[in-house]
Amino acid sequence: MASTWWRGAARGGTVIALAALLPMAAPRGVSAATARLDPRLAALVAAGSRDSLPVWVEFRDKGEDGPESMARKLEAARAALTPRALARRLRNHVEPLVDARDVPVWTPYLDALVARGFRPYGVSRWFNHAAVRTMPARLAELAALDAVRWIEPVERGVPIRDLPGGPLPGPAPAPAGGFGANGVAINYGLTQAELTQMNLPAVHNQGYIGTGVLVCMLDDGFNHYKQHQAVMNQVIAPFLARDFVEGDYNVEDYSQPWPDLQHGTWTFATTGGNAAGAFVGAGYGAKFALGRTEVDASEHQVEMVYWGQGAEWADSIGADIISSSLGYNTFDPPDPSYTYADMNGHTTIITRAAEIAASKGILCVNSAGNEGNNSWHYIVAPADMNGDSLIAVGAVDQYGVITNFSSRGPTSDGRIKPDLVALGSGNPLPNVDSPFNPLAYFNSSGTSFSAPLIAGACACLMQAKPSATAVEIIQSLKMTATQVSAPNNIYGYGEIDAAAALHYLLTVVGVPGPIVQITPAGPNPLRAGQTMVFQLSSGPAPVHGAALRVLDAQGRIVRRLWSGDLGATMMRTAWDGRDEDGRYVSPGLYFAHLEAAGRNSAARVVFLR
Repeated sequence: MASTWWRGAARGGTVIALAALLPMAAPRGVSAATARLDPRLAALVAAGSRDSLPVWVEFRDKGEDGPESMARKLEAARAALTPRALARRLRNHVEPLVDARDVPVWTPYLDALVARGFRPYGVSRWFNHAAVRTMPARLAELAALDAVRWIEPVERGVPIRDLPGGPLPGPAPAPAGGFGANGVAINYGLTQAELTQMNLPAVHNQGYIGTGVLVCMLDDGFNHYKQHQAVMNQVIAPFLARDFVEGDYNVEDYSQPWPDLQHGTWTFATTGGNAAGAFVGAGYGAKFALGRTEVDASEHQVEMVYWGQGAEWADSIGADIISSSLGYNTFDPPDPSYTYADMNGHTTIITRAAEIAASKGILCVNSAGNEGNNSWHYIVAPADMNGDSLIAVGAVDQYGVITNFSSRGPTSDGRIKPDLVALGSGNPLPNVDSPFNPLAYFNSSGTSFSAPLIAGACACLMQAKPSATAVEIIQSLKMTATQVSAPNNIYGYGEIDAAAALHYLLTVVGVPGPIVQITPAGPNPLRAGQTMVFQLSSGPAPVHGAALRVLDAQGRIVRRLWSGDLGATMMRTAWDGRDEDGRYVSPGLYFAHLEAAGRNSAARVVFLR
């Protein structure tokens, strides 16, 4: 069934919204309406297609009637942050603490769509759009609505496919791998080898097992997670389980044929397995949230709308880490597939969603992909995201040799990928096949299992240093990995040494890092003909690769003002209220956003004609 979680909002503005969604008073021709259609959709309309289509309907605003109205909505968004979400943003120096992407989609717009027969099955506050299914013949009607800015297809992709494995015998007695939080020896069972390869038992031995950290697993479903020995001891609170495909809170579904809704149980166990003597995960002391975001139909089609919803949910519940073993590069007709050129860290919608999640202080860990031995060869989205904010994880075997299937780098814009590697060959996993046996295990291979191993290690480091930012956690893992002196596009920075990363985090990273700051020093509000001056500065050390951009209230780039190295000496730059094409922007609220070295600073600017 469709997801309708947005319908709990107040309904008083429906009449106003209906008026706002009606076509503008002036007659609107076909050309004006189709100008708001993605060319792929316009082509289908012109061809007379009669197939139902999933499309994104992006709205023009968040229902504000001016800068003051948006300011009130931002204050409401700030007040709505959960304590965990607020603490994570403060710890990660998120600036501004909230922005327009935190403001919910205006509920009356959604209600008005329903009134016209377009029922949203997915809604994103980050992108200010709703997913609906419609016939091509009605696209012009949708595009003509005054509240609509743009309509584009919802992409349907083929996810990462793991390599099949075989059954494993019951866990044999294994040597104790150290001591847990209570000083009790840990018998890791089947996971001893993969955790030892990362030197993670040495971290567990100091009591760092992920306690107090919330890890959100985004995957295809979690059948039998309450019954299998490996994860049955991990109690998931009711509000920490969401099925974004079915629109409910049950992440198990036994009506689906095998192998549906099992992959999440495997990845969840790899991070959070908690069966001493049998199967212990990399971050078994953490708390977990389970989000089903993938559809496992016979053709393995996936609508990435669900991943974005899951990431927004992870933000709202205060998750510290997102662990995702999903990735996309090819699509089903009529949507054209991505190309390698699109793997640049900014193009695909799932990568953009991961970017936003990271900007909210969430540490994202994602599989690099299993494309290394086929014609694609390279990483898949969202693993192409900036490695300072997302860890793309490749797969090695038990000897530390890269597997032939592990996706290679670089990104199309030349950045090193993957970022790190971990065991992704012959990984032990709970067997939740039918007939179900709660003590059965098997093995499988893929970067799907490398990623949750790294996510568990991140949870342990977060417990060890609660004040550390996501960027600092990533830095500590990279700077102590096996390839740090010569990172490449096969291994990235190499295999992690969790104990060395812990030492680095507690000593080197403890030294204050660079501080970037932007200070407006001109008229605000800004009017046509005036110039807003910005003063930019960093801390005691220079910062390389800084960039200053002007964003609109929806987070879109309006103007690229400056990029380069930011030194300790204050520098100045200015904005005259014009966009990239030299035209004055529309009146409203804008953000001057400075980004450098994983740090962000922003200033609000109101532009008036």
